[in-house]
Amino acid sequence: MKISRVWAMPSIWTFEVLPIKELLNERVKDGKGWVDPFAGKSQLCEFRNDIETEQPNKMDALEFLKTFNDSSVMGVLFDPPYSVEQCLRRYTPKRGGTAGRAEYWARCKDEIARIILPGGTAISFCWDSSGIGKNRGFEIEEILLICHGALHNDTIVTIDRKIKSTFFDFSKQKVKKNERTEYF
Repeated sequence: MKISRVWAMPSIWTFEVLPIKELLNERVKDGKGWVDPFAGKSQLCEFRNDIETEQPNKMDALEFLKTFNDSSVMGVLFDPPYSVEQCLRRYTPKRGGTAGRAEYWARCKDEIARIILPGGTAISFCWDSSGIGKNRGFEIEEILLICHGALHNDTIVTIDRKIKSTFFDFSKQKVKKNERTEYF
């Protein structure tokens, strides 16, 4: 796994941060077969969605991801609002308060795992390096840490490759034990 750290000025538009722009130009190329459920003003991907900006689709991100067939896309850019506060401020009035909760992001990642072809790529942008996850059939290839200075959180870019065609969905596997439901 490659890990690197650079400094760059922050931007409200993640893909305009210079090291991210360079990475995406190299990895996404012409955008054919790529999906961006939180596109903002980006035009990088063939399939774009954003409820606040001018994009071809204006759906809830999770519902947008559900419109794709299994193993049907080359890659996904996953750049949701990073904090619960941002999500609540931007999405609660429009989406009944579901966006921004941990289970919402997990469900988005489940859909991303479902729609990416084996060998495909997910590029996640966040304040953590979780990526899509091993339990969803992905392996981290690269992490790019972008320091924005003392008054700003770093942007963490995780590049995951899909190595398995299926993943184990823990949320659907329950076993009764001693009058409690436990996940195994």
